Amino acid sequence: MSKTSGVLAAIFAASVFVAGCSDNQDINAVTGALAGAAVGNQVGSGSGKTAATLIGGAVGAQVGANAPRQCTYRNSAGQTYKAACP
Repeated sequence: MSKTSGVLAAIFAASVFVAGCSDNQDINAVTGALAGAAVGNQVGSGSGKTAATLIGGAVGAQVGANAPRQCTYRNSAGQTYKAACP
């Protein structure tokens, strides 16, 4: 796996993990962008650090905005649970 593939995989994993905490697409996009920028900043070096941070933020925002939404449901006993939205 090349360094670029590894970076994209790390950004994707971080973005999906963090972005899955909200049902709001805008919040997910911002959270994904922050996570992606943080990962990009850590893997970039030298003059490429800024580019890696920006690319990580852009990829993270896309992944976060497109993360599967989770809706909260209540069963007949009054307990709540989360599942994919219809």
